[in-house]
Amino acid sequence: MKTSRRGFALYLVLAVLLVVVILANVVLNLITSQSRLTHHQVKRIQATYAAQAGINYALECLRVNNASWMSSAGNPKTCYICRQSGGAAPCAAVAAPNITDPDLPAAIDYIQITVSEPNGAGDRPVTAKVNFTSID
Repeated sequence: MKTSRRGFALYLVLAVLLVVVILANVVLNLITSQSRLTHHQVKRIQATYAAQAGINYALECLRVNNASWMSSAGNPKTCYICRQSGGAAPCAAVAAPNITDPDLPAAIDYIQITVSEPNGAGDRPVTAKVNFTSID
């Protein structure tokens, strides 16, 4: 008795092809998700450095006694560094001491810098918030 093996090669090729397609799909999904995570991480790092730059700018203005950065009678002073003038609030009406910096990365809309009155220890708290978009 002879058994026929004529269709075995076809089944073997189809099985190997199915395994290769599944592996390729897994690798493609890994690469795509890693790319998205990398883009998001880059935008967060840019926002962190932009906030640090805003704080350094405010501290330098305070160091040289720039009058436009001084807060008024117990109220914190809020200023903005905008990527472009116009557009969305608060950059729609950029006025001193607000500045426009077209060199900010495209993902960053503006940096909000708040300088508070001196506290009991004589320190002036300075905070910075960055408004950035995470469009992938």
